[in-house]
Amino acid sequence: MELRSFKLRLADAHARVVPRTDARGCPFSGPGVDLRGAEAEAAFRAAAPLLAALAAAEPGIVVRSIAVDLERPRVTATLDPTTPGADPRARVVRVDGGPLLDRLLEASGPAVETLTAAAARMLARREG
Repeated sequence: MELRSFKLRLADAHARVVPRTDARGCPFSGPGVDLRGAEAEAAFRAAAPLLAALAAAEPGIVVRSIAVDLERPRVTATLDPTTPGADPRARVVRVDGGPLLDRLLEASGPAVETLTAAAARMLARREG
């Protein structure tokens, strides 16, 4: 199984995984996989290198969610406001090229591995 994309919603303890292929290597068609509870927490722990790589580029940030598109390489993160008194709105950071994207995609490896395994388990349960 390979992943197309994933989104980690740290603020509400939810992960969404969209496979590119199924366990047999065929193109995936169907709803993505939602992870909550222990499986979402495991994904968040596996994403620590990804979150650290983003924090290295944006010191002091608090990530609400981070989405990684592996097909059209892109990382999008929603961050808590850095100056909530002046501007309480969340800030969105989009990285779709350059050395930072390369670092983020490389750092996403452990998360991709963990999410692929979790998605495979969930899809196997769906199939019965």
